[in-house]
Amino acid sequence: MKLGKSILFIALAVFLACSSAFALSAQEAMAKSQAWFKTANAWSLDFKLQVFYAESPDIASQQGSLLVAEGNRFKLDIAGIKFYSDGESLWQYNVDQKQVLIKAVEDLSSSLHPSELLFKYLNCKAEKLGEGEFSGQKLWVLTLNPSKYAGQFTKMEVWLSKKDFSPVRLYTVDPSGNASWYNIVNLKVVKKFKDDDFRYKTIKGVDEIDMR
Repeated sequence: MKLGKSILFIALAVFLACSSAFALSAQEAMAKSQAWFKTANAWSLDFKLQVFYAESPDIASQQGSLLVAEGNRFKLDIAGIKFYSDGESLWQYNVDQKQVLIKAVEDLSSSLHPSELLFKYLNCKAEKLGEGEFSGQKLWVLTLNPSKYAGQFTKMEVWLSKKDFSPVRLYTVDPSGNASWYNIVNLKVVKKFKDDDFRYKTIKGVDEIDMR
């Protein structure tokens, strides 16, 4: 009789453990991540990008830093190029060429920068919630419906911190089958910033070409 009770207790414990693992739905996880972003209107981060090409064994790698705020404002620093956007104009500073191209932000709607990707997943429908591990950290893995970005992505995932549901990794596959991983490092909420933080400041000896 005691053995029977012990088995029943173990079975109940296993059932409760499994139930708690699925107590959070995909939609609830997405809502919590959206709520995390509502705690501020500017963020800073470092990122590492790897692109795995479908038709080639080559892997493209890139890393950079980003300051991003609402209203299409961002400052993006990648190898040899610095982007500044104040929400209306975008400055592309090609460091080695000592040249700055000035464009209208609205003309770049089809371009994909990490500043955009950071927010794109928030507009997608969450379909499935799982778990994964990266760099010794256990994370939520949220599978998304990429139909909102048809033509850009056929698959999308976001890996979220279990602590606060902030994004840690982003995974996308484009129509050609190329897979990209964005690993987000040192993501921080920025409490104070100035509009000038998102504008290029003229540098002596650097040509400026206005294409607006």
